[in-house]
Amino acid sequence: MAGDAALSPALPGGAPPAGTMPSGRSAIAHHIPLSNRLLAKPIIDPICLWGFKRLLPASRAWAAADLADGDATRFAELLKLPAIPTHLQARLKRTAALRLAADHAFDVWRDAAFNSSSTIPAEKLAQTEIARRQSAQTHIGHRMAYLMFARKHRLPAVNYDIPKPDIALAPLREEPAAVGRLFALPEHLPSIEVSRRTIIGNQGPGGVAEYWLKFHSPVAPAVAHGGGDTAWVHVYEPVGANAGTPSLIWGHGLAMELEMMVKGPLDFLSLARAGIRILMPDAPGHNRRTRLGSFGGEAFLHAAPISGLYHFIQAAREFATLIDWCRRQGSGKVALGGISLGALSTQVAACNMASWPDACRPDVLLLLTTTDQVSGLTTESALGQVADVDRAVLAAGWREEDIRALSPITDASPEPPIDPARIVMLLGRRDNVTPYAGGVRLARNWRLPAGNIFNRDQGHFSAAFGLAVDPAPYQRIIQILKG
Repeated sequence: MAGDAALSPALPGGAPPAGTMPSGRSAIAHHIPLSNRLLAKPIIDPICLWGFKRLLPASRAWAAADLADGDATRFAELLKLPAIPTHLQARLKRTAALRLAADHAFDVWRDAAFNSSSTIPAEKLAQTEIARRQSAQTHIGHRMAYLMFARKHRLPAVNYDIPKPDIALAPLREEPAAVGRLFALPEHLPSIEVSRRTIIGNQGPGGVAEYWLKFHSPVAPAVAHGGGDTAWVHVYEPVGANAGTPSLIWGHGLAMELEMMVKGPLDFLSLARAGIRILMPDAPGHNRRTRLGSFGGEAFLHAAPISGLYHFIQAAREFATLIDWCRRQGSGKVALGGISLGALSTQVAACNMASWPDACRPDVLLLLTTTDQVSGLTTESALGQVADVDRAVLAAGWREEDIRALSPITDASPEPPIDPARIVMLLGRRDNVTPYAGGVRLARNWRLPAGNIFNRDQGHFSAAFGLAVDPAPYQRIIQILKG
């Protein structure tokens, strides 16, 4: 799950010199700031959960302010509050102004990136992207202005609308064959539009090409509800990438808004410089796919556990579309993976891809902080408990047996979906967000070789931050992809 924008984990550890990749912890030790080392300590995990407990209600207020568009009466109605203090009016107007600025910067970037007749020259594309991320970061950062307001009024973490279990599960119980169709791909995958490119660094060795993809999400509107029907993907690849260049599709964690932060995706440049094409899709309901009136990740939670199932279905079909696209670019091997929710989405997709054509299946899986019983996270994840998912679901009448009805769809298969030698896993022994015991069971059941399992004395968040200190799981993936 992991990480709001304000708490997003650092990732592969910064860019090494051109054309190189650190070969081990000692090789990168002198590049690692003390702050990164401290964040990798397990003491950070309870602090992160404490921060989420306070940040989520503030995010709920901020999202309502976005939808209210400066109207104090509308804002109060959305949050089911009596009339709010007049001094809050200026804050609401500030939120509305920041949203408009962010929307404008996005429109300018989109036109520069995808409109071939744009008046903005290609060499200026990077500037429009920086401006987009700066405006987005300023906008989403303004949620902090609602911290005290949310606490004073005891706002909920999420705008929950939990369906009754009998209604939600009826289609699956009445037609068991429908389960098999949930992850089935359409006859024709959507076409993918490729943006103009810009070069980071040199035109030769060590340089990285940056560009974006967009396509219509291949799911029914009901499934895409809240997740955004346009998929956006940020791509880094080494300059001169050819048919032998392998690809890694990387999924971020819950509420991780890397694409809305100025320096959010930059750590992945080190992987591109190591000769890997990196594709970073916006997960449904995150980043550029957040519906007005919601914050990044809220769509995954708001109708739990069914909204989570919809998320996994949509993410899986989009992963298949991207894997197929990578094959068409000539990628010899394609890895699918991610961290926290990105890892869970990868896992669920891999366990439900039996009907997919070979061109849509990954060769390698990267599971950073995962567990086997995904359905159980509804009530057992520490992050879900912070967001009161467990209470909301139980209050709507869901019982353990109802939640367990989803386990054949979301929980890990008893057999590995691909060759275990091509599955890499990072586990934190103190992880109570994606419970460690489930990760151990998964590694054992799937018979992963010891060299592909990275057990660390960390929790969920410190394990994520720890990748900036010791990126060994990424190094292992590179070895497999280029081996």
